[in-house]
Amino acid sequence: MQLMSIEDLAIYLGDSKRTIYKYIASGDCPPCIRISAKNIKFDRADVDAWLESKKVYAGPGGKKMSDITFVERAKATLKNAIGKSKLPWTPRAQAVLEGAQKQARKDGSDFVRTEHILFGIMSVKDCLGAKILENLGVTISRYYQRYEQLCNTSDEKDAGKAGLSEDIDKVIQYACEQATQWGHTYIGAEHLLVGILLTGTGIGFRILTDLGVTLEKVREETAKLIVCRSELHQ
Repeated sequence: MQLMSIEDLAIYLGDSKRTIYKYIASGDCPPCIRISAKNIKFDRADVDAWLESKKVYAGPGGKKMSDITFVERAKATLKNAIGKSKLPWTPRAQAVLEGAQKQARKDGSDFVRTEHILFGIMSVKDCLGAKILENLGVTISRYYQRYEQLCNTSDEKDAGKAGLSEDIDKVIQYACEQATQWGHTYIGAEHLLVGILLTGTGIGFRILTDLGVTLEKVREETAKLIVCRSELHQ
């Protein structure tokens, strides 16, 4: 038995403690153990079973995660990913991961994969990663064309938890390492883009390779843009 406090549950679900108390008051919460009036514990197994109960079924042989469950899992996943990093994430980098999770849900994928991170970068128009791709001739239409071709032949899709694939753990690790090498004190979309290329696997990496985007080109373009931004502020 793995017991969780209200604070633990709030972090796990990506909610505030106040929201957890509201769940308890309404009765729409996992089974809890009341040690005292203010000391309430939850068994991790009961929490996971409660989350599973939030699933809704779309039809014979198919199922999808309900909106509330997906949001809870996605928010928790995002917090965990950011929490593991040694450097703080910029708001745009966080928006990239959120966009990736939304695309994964749209695809009906069980995991956020490298192709979803790449989509997230392109969907945050004002991030440095999107600007780099634009300068390298990667448009959203070219991305989608290759994305649909590769995903139609892929067997990597499953219905619904929106977790992070092992490839994404590597992307985040490499993004941290690249940011450190560049002397940056944050993780931005440009570091995630490099992370996809350094990982060397996944549909996102294949799309970039097919569109002529290499690690060297991204590093060179990043250096140009960051230098230009520094000069503007001198």
